[in-house]
Amino acid sequence: MMRALGNSERGVFDQATRLMHWLTAGLMLSVFVLAFSIDLATSQASHTAFLQLHRSVGLTVWVVTLSRLAWRQFAKYPDWPSDMSQAMRVAAMASEYALYALLLVQPILGILQTNAHGDHVNLFVIGQLPALIEKNPPLAHELLSAHKAVGFSLLGLIALHVSAALFHHFWRRDDTLTAMLPAAAAWRAHGAKLALVGNRTESERRC
Repeated sequence: MMRALGNSERGVFDQATRLMHWLTAGLMLSVFVLAFSIDLATSQASHTAFLQLHRSVGLTVWVVTLSRLAWRQFAKYPDWPSDMSQAMRVAAMASEYALYALLLVQPILGILQTNAHGDHVNLFVIGQLPALIEKNPPLAHELLSAHKAVGFSLLGLIALHVSAALFHHFWRRDDTLTAMLPAAAAWRAHGAKLALVGNRTESERRC
């Protein structure tokens, strides 16, 4: 969860940041499901439908990512955990910047590959987008390879991101994960209640 300099003392991320974070997560899940579904299509019609949906959702990710970057200029994020080392903070921010970069690059590669293949992108019900480049089969092959490589890199970074969040929550037991949950305040209250019950139980056992 990337944080700007000059963090606020708020305990959770603002509602817009949380909304866009989980919207991106849902869209990326759809993107990968559709990508793997393309090769499993049993007919040309379903193949085309999966492909066009994959392209449209990918472009939606691009728009949401730009919106998230724009919103970062106004959002106030919670402070880092006080006991989190500088090295861990740098690593967290580096992985976040890498995720943003790939989320912006990947849809563009997809559009260029589509155009180089001689096709156009149909964006949901909006219609066909104009081609950015002319048909070029050799270039299309290279762009497809790059698109796949970035896709697997995204999968790796997302897995790292999820693992880091779980590490913070279950190992370090800080508020990094709960600060980004949809109902962050409710999760915080629930966690505090559980901790209180646990402390009472432990005290009773000692007595």
